[in-house]
Amino acid sequence: MPDILYFNGRFTTTDERVLGVEDRGFQFGDGVYEVFKFLGRRPAFLADHFRRMQRGLAELEIRSPWDEARFTSAMRELVERTAFDDGIVYLQVTRGEAERSHFWPDAIEPTVVAYSRAFQFPGPAKKERGIKVITTSDHRWHFCNVKSLNLLGNAMAKKQAQRAGADEAILLGEGFVREGASSSFFAVKNGGIVTHPLDERILPGVVRDRVIGLALGAKIRVDERPLREAELFDLDEAFITSTTQGVMPVSEIDGRVIGNSRRGEVTTTLQSRFDQLELREAGV
Repeated sequence: MPDILYFNGRFTTTDERVLGVEDRGFQFGDGVYEVFKFLGRRPAFLADHFRRMQRGLAELEIRSPWDEARFTSAMRELVERTAFDDGIVYLQVTRGEAERSHFWPDAIEPTVVAYSRAFQFPGPAKKERGIKVITTSDHRWHFCNVKSLNLLGNAMAKKQAQRAGADEAILLGEGFVREGASSSFFAVKNGGIVTHPLDERILPGVVRDRVIGLALGAKIRVDERPLREAELFDLDEAFITSTTQGVMPVSEIDGRVIGNSRRGEVTTTLQSRFDQLELREAGV
């Protein structure tokens, strides 16, 4: 069954082919994207995703196609039109379509595409068991704070993880831990959490930011600093965060067990608090 598709202000389905061959998103990766979750056909953290998208568009000098009210209305209608209750929406804004040239026209109109997808979110067993990850070099560009369409480095890292029988790749650069290929990374040591500070080397994750807030509210120490690669195998716990995974424990890194290979106390606390917050946010 085709999914609902929003394209430049109108609704259709993913059966319709809508992008032109000279759209700059296709030719240059010239655009940004977002993925948000919905439960019971109610979006979660929609305003957070809008603000991150707006920051990315501004960084790339792409004209925003909407204000927050229009964005919210369109995305809520898209979700309401879906044939399923729980899933994700993938949203992409490119600079637009123009004759292929590195120089772009000043008056170019952005292209907007968004579509819904059913998604199998992690169940209780996986959320307790956690995932295996590997480490790999960070080969991405230097605007990682923008959720851009330039994901080749991320995709190569994810494929490397898959071939190693792992679920995620943790990216390393200059001797420091950056983030996951499609997630934020948190280390737990002596009851506190350590995660990379917000700069051009990592993406400002929506779930990351909420989890930091929950940690502070629970009086869990938060140290936003680059974690040294050498510290990776001397952790009490580790977890990743993302829209689709929520708070997910890490049981192994490069085949080495973290903690006792079970979900730790800090991770359990933050996972429970985030799950409750997400449900409240979606109004479920």
